[in-house]
Amino acid sequence: MMTHDRADWVWITGASSGIGEALARRLLGEGRQVVITARSREKLQSIADDFPDNCHVLPVDLTDRQGLDSAREAMMAINDHLDAVVLNAGTCEYIDTRHFDAGLFEPVMNINVLGSANTLELALPMLRRSPNRAQVVGVGSMAAVLPLTRSEAYGASKAAMEYLMNSLRVDLAAERIDVTLVRPGFVKTPLTDRNDFEMPFLIDAEQASGHIARGMDKRKLTVQFPWQLVWIMHLISWLPLGWQTALLKKMVNN
Repeated sequence: MMTHDRADWVWITGASSGIGEALARRLLGEGRQVVITARSREKLQSIADDFPDNCHVLPVDLTDRQGLDSAREAMMAINDHLDAVVLNAGTCEYIDTRHFDAGLFEPVMNINVLGSANTLELALPMLRRSPNRAQVVGVGSMAAVLPLTRSEAYGASKAAMEYLMNSLRVDLAAERIDVTLVRPGFVKTPLTDRNDFEMPFLIDAEQASGHIARGMDKRKLTVQFPWQLVWIMHLISWLPLGWQTALLKKMVNN
């Protein structure tokens, strides 16, 4: 696929730690203008202190629709357009089906899905003003490829992200706005540090940011990593559903 104009003004959500922070630091190090968002200004400020010339802090709770107008004004005060937005903000709650708690779905869906939709509401008008070919990047998960144990809430939210990105790719094509879906495997972040199970082919956030940055520059439709996990999960996904279930249920920690 051809490489288009580089995204010089990038907005990254969930940028205070993990993949978002690593990607922000990578792009900032390349000299790009990067707007970083999370709920806490304090967590973002350490990044801005390291890149005072091209890092722009925008603390906002993207699940709060009542705050969108002020967030829009703050964003416009930084710059009048965006070349790319990275929908990275997310959280995870694991479900114990023996004590099913539907309340755990609410924060996951609010942040991972509704937060992304709210971000798009703010970003799309600014992307349309880009002098370059603009780009939407949505961070999903390899968990959307297969039904994994205890991932009812997280996996459902990332499946929703996939559908959102794929639909946007169709609807934005006429506007020359590219859409890239990112499917990370296990990445060492504060979020995955909470996991109490083995995470095969675990990589660090710096490695993940490299995959994403290169995929963005190449305008890839899908960026998936690490290759070992991608290969195994896709292989299993091609099996009949009964065989998939028989294999995957071995992962359940009774």
